[in-house]
Amino acid sequence: MRLSGNPLIGETTAPHWPYLRRVMGEVVRDDAQMPQTILGEHVAILDAVIAGDGTRAELLSRDHITRAAKIFVQRLQAQQDASEKEMQQRRTRRIR
Repeated sequence: MRLSGNPLIGETTAPHWPYLRRVMGEVVRDDAQMPQTILGEHVAILDAVIAGDGTRAELLSRDHITRAAKIFVQRLQAQQDASEKEMQQRRTRRIR
């Protein structure tokens, strides 16, 4: 953000950091390869920016965010499914 020289980037992203950190933490959880994968994606995006290839930087950024969002949603769904299963098991035990 600082290198861009655009103070609006920091101002507009600041309120979202807690949520972004949660997503990032969830995406890297339980996957030892993910930090290296993410680093590679960030390097590719930065290389495109440095090369002045805004189209490629945008494409890579969108792909990166989309993939992370899919992983996050899958993990949330798995947690919800597990919670619902646990609740159903509790109900079944009470009925017996």
